Amino acid sequence: MTEPNTAPQTIAQILQQGLFHHRQGQLRPAMERYMEVLRINPEHAEALYYCAVVACAEGQYKEGVDVVRRAIKFGPATAKMYNVLGQALDRLGEPLEAIKAIDQAIALDPNLAAAHGNRGSILVDAGLPMEALKSFDRALELDPASATDLLNRGALYESIGRPAEALKDYDKAIVCAPGEPGIYMNRGQVLKDLGLIELAQGAAESRRFAEAIASYDQAIKYSARMHEAFAARGQIKMMLGDWPAGFADYDHRGQLAKPTYKALPDPRWHGEKRDGERIVLVAEQGLGDTIQFGRLAPWLASQGHDVTLLVRPGLKALLSTLKGVTIATSEDELRESDKPLRWAPLMSVPGLMQITPDTMPGATPYLAAEPALIEKWRETLGPTKGLRIGINWAPGHADRTQTSRRDIPLAAFKAVADLPNVELIALQKGAPLEQIRGVSFRDQIKTVDADNDAKAPLFLDTAAVIQNLDLVIGCDTSIVHLAGALARPVFTLVPVISDWRWMISRDDTPWYETMRVFRQDASGDWAKLMTQVAAAAGALRN
Repeated sequence: MTEPNTAPQTIAQILQQGLFHHRQGQLRPAMERYMEVLRINPEHAEALYYCAVVACAEGQYKEGVDVVRRAIKFGPATAKMYNVLGQALDRLGEPLEAIKAIDQAIALDPNLAAAHGNRGSILVDAGLPMEALKSFDRALELDPASATDLLNRGALYESIGRPAEALKDYDKAIVCAPGEPGIYMNRGQVLKDLGLIELAQGAAESRRFAEAIASYDQAIKYSARMHEAFAARGQIKMMLGDWPAGFADYDHRGQLAKPTYKALPDPRWHGEKRDGERIVLVAEQGLGDTIQFGRLAPWLASQGHDVTLLVRPGLKALLSTLKGVTIATSEDELRESDKPLRWAPLMSVPGLMQITPDTMPGATPYLAAEPALIEKWRETLGPTKGLRIGINWAPGHADRTQTSRRDIPLAAFKAVADLPNVELIALQKGAPLEQIRGVSFRDQIKTVDADNDAKAPLFLDTAAVIQNLDLVIGCDTSIVHLAGALARPVFTLVPVISDWRWMISRDDTPWYETMRVFRQDASGDWAKLMTQVAAAAGALRN
């Protein structure tokens, strides 16, 4: 397009004005200047590029893709154009096309650090961590002061089990961006993990936990409404046994972008006793969490509170065995009574009632299996030939695409299978059952058709099966919580980086009197841990 002789200078001035506003974070005035350029020359590639940048900054990624493709078409195409195109395509859920665009950016300018960093982020999401690491390494060779790439590489290091290297990156990132709360947030997480690793290596104590709390303190200092920092700090305090302070911090989970429970419109309950009112405890998070914290509902009822537990429908039958507690499965059920109510998240009860690990109220068993089902499964399982052990080695979600720290390879149970006269009952659900075909002791494992109807109440058969077992051995899933709530002997195996509820350096738990906790050492070798488990299981026979 031919422009008047005066147009190039006019366009340049307007574009510079737009860039000035853009650098100040004033996106609307910047966009007005870019659009003014495009009214003069609709094919001005640089103005189109900056319009695409603004669109992406405002979350309008489809528009960003369309506009930057126009910039590339009118050209000359530049590396930064393809870099923005790749970022936008990735946000639109097109990682393959995003990588193609980023690679084109790198081909045009191999020294564009941002492109290498963006390529690393896309590869992380695509499940290619080692390729991603190469991209982050290259980005940081080109721009060692990139706090974003240091933060992202640190997160990647942590995810692949290299926390010490992650900490180094976070420390460097803080120097580059000292007021960025997200860096302190990630740093707190990795310091907590390093503390657990040091304990697993045999240390009597670790300073890392205090450092982690201090890092979360810094995150909160720079962003007072960073609720995830409060919640994470609370988990460390709870893990260390400081439940009053820990649960106070943990209550911030209700203000997260994705809260762990649905708030009711009624007034909150803060632990007080009010005659003529109901307390509704709203279940949250996983099935195991509901079973675990459900212990406190009968205790509250015994203190004179009118307690209702609001849970998902599948748990109603099992939890109806909680003494003195009403079970509801919907808000509509709550409104069937005219009695006023106050509510609280179920997992907030220890904080509201100032419970500590040494003052855990209530007792096990607090759940019960149906007698008729117990008898049915006694007949189904037949006479015991020795030690009958139920095993569970992974979460049972059918859509699982990768393992987690909690997963135990079924092959690691061989030491238990080698015990004399042992009978293994699979309490496992879902895809992990396929592992049975691949282990040498598969003939010793009996699978049971229990609770396989997705429309039926949860855990009723499993609870009855557990009542017919001598022992349950499992990873950190709802199965071990169920066994503990039934007061059956249960061994829970936890990884080095374990959940706060198992605390630190303990082989017991205040939640379940019949549970013993076994912890991985720093090697992370489940088979090695299972030799200890097998020895303890064998001792039960005696």
